[in-house]
Amino acid sequence: MINIGYYNGVMGPVDEIRIPMRDRAMFFGDGVYDVTFANNHKLFAMEDHLDRFYRSCQLMRIDFHLTRQQLTCEIQKCVDAAETDGPVVIYWQTSRGNGPRNHEFPDASVKPTLLIMITPAKSLNHEEAMKLSECEDTRFFHCNIKTVNLIPNVMAAQKAKEEGCGETVMHRGSQLTECAHSSLLILKDGKLIGPKLNELILPSISRKHIFEIAADLGIPCEARDVTMDEVYDADEVIVCSTTKLCVAADTLNGKPVGMKDRELFHTIQKTYMDRVEREIGWKMY
Repeated sequence: MINIGYYNGVMGPVDEIRIPMRDRAMFFGDGVYDVTFANNHKLFAMEDHLDRFYRSCQLMRIDFHLTRQQLTCEIQKCVDAAETDGPVVIYWQTSRGNGPRNHEFPDASVKPTLLIMITPAKSLNHEEAMKLSECEDTRFFHCNIKTVNLIPNVMAAQKAKEEGCGETVMHRGSQLTECAHSSLLILKDGKLIGPKLNELILPSISRKHIFEIAADLGIPCEARDVTMDEVYDADEVIVCSTTKLCVAADTLNGKPVGMKDRELFHTIQKTYMDRVEREIGWKMY
């Protein structure tokens, strides 16, 4: 039984778990979530993901009731119940709770929910470059919170699919923000560059890891405003996320991009995959 669902302490096959209709995530998207993966029952980079999850809860003023240790234990129970030593994706979210449909927060008697889902991890060919499309970033001004309000992301991801691409790069005017469900970094003249973190950018864990790896390798790093012209002119365009990890892109809107500093990109990519193998035993190449 690999596909595991969990809702407020009830665990079983994901298709058999039922969520109350008055869960505020249903009406308002009033919740936050996070994602990581595991291999051989070992959770990857859990502290980083917990940091972001609890920060999102704080910014949304959701008084999540479990400690970090308690939440990790519940997630570990679900991973163990999947009955596989192979790689799995872990998704978890909390909403503000179940209660009458009112825009205002419910009273203190309504407790936040906990939903967990375990599914098999899809294999990814890290040697195959991604094709990218682009669109204007029309999301709201709380992109730094990993909220479940994802309609603009859904529409951008569908645009990529319909255009035969793996991702859509979003921008506000000429300024790069991120992708539909990934972060975007570039390499230029031996330097790793990414948009500075603010309310328009999700603090991606994979982005954090790649900046750490680059620093450890002695690669200069810079977080600042990045224009779309710079993306088109980059030596390498890097798409990173929990599920993609670190992948290069070779086209953007049908135009060739990147693929000019293969050695440096592969050094970063391999170092990241080595970290995953070292921490949880998942050999990704």
